[in-house]
Amino acid sequence: MDVTVKSKRTTSTKEIVLITIGVLMVAVAIHFFLVPSNLTTGGAGGLAIVLAHYLPFDVGPIYTVLNILLFLVGLIFIGRDFGLKTVIVTLSLSGVVWLLEIIFPNPEPLSDNLFLIVFLGTIIQGAGVGIVLNQYTSTGGTDIIAKIFQKYFGLNLSIGCFIADFVVVVLAGIAFGIELMLYSVVGVLINSALIDIVIDGLNSSKLCYINTSKVPEVCEFIIKDLDRSANLLNSRGAYSQQEFQLILTAINNREFMRLKEFVHSIDPKAFVVVSSANEVLGEKWRKFIG
Repeated sequence: MDVTVKSKRTTSTKEIVLITIGVLMVAVAIHFFLVPSNLTTGGAGGLAIVLAHYLPFDVGPIYTVLNILLFLVGLIFIGRDFGLKTVIVTLSLSGVVWLLEIIFPNPEPLSDNLFLIVFLGTIIQGAGVGIVLNQYTSTGGTDIIAKIFQKYFGLNLSIGCFIADFVVVVLAGIAFGIELMLYSVVGVLINSALIDIVIDGLNSSKLCYINTSKVPEVCEFIIKDLDRSANLLNSRGAYSQQEFQLILTAINNREFMRLKEFVHSIDPKAFVVVSSANEVLGEKWRKFIG
């Protein structure tokens, strides 16, 4: 995809809503769960917590400066399209964290159980980051570094995030002690795994192979009722040696329930093979990114 085409890609209302939800989740996790207990799961937020221990500034302004610097790095190494979208998300996240500091200054730890704080805070933060990353953008911070690792070294996003976040966790250990560092390591592991789970879950679809005597009817249902498409594959039965057409289609999980019910209603003897598709790109699905 050339630069001209990429520049014309607009952000849909659905993407804006999902990005907003993700940003709010990350900000809440940082301010109410991690900061009061001096815990970190890495990222620019974690680095800001560490630096706030040494500098006469709150986490909010430090976080803002760090995100701007990392955004500039992403702009240089990843490209203008990624950077333009990310700067809005980055500044929004920094602004929400800063706003929470003003509205709810110096919050007390929600619990004395550090594992509970790490577990719940990481779930909220990791889910939020996963939602945002799934919209072809970033919450800023070290996930920009992860994107760079992915582009130049082919590393999975979760692995790239883990490497960058682990460095931050080591710095947190130096600042706050070994025990908090160990809790933070647990948080990083949960965070890395959760990002993958969220991304795969949001993109998960069904790939269906349908062997039926009602090919025209099933195709019409897929096209008209589900607003999807299908391919017809010329096949031959291994036992009967008879020629027939096999329907191949990709649909989401809810559409699969409707398709399964319809196929069974018109052809109870139909043979259907279903597998999970981690991602489907193209017309009526997610757009390609260059």
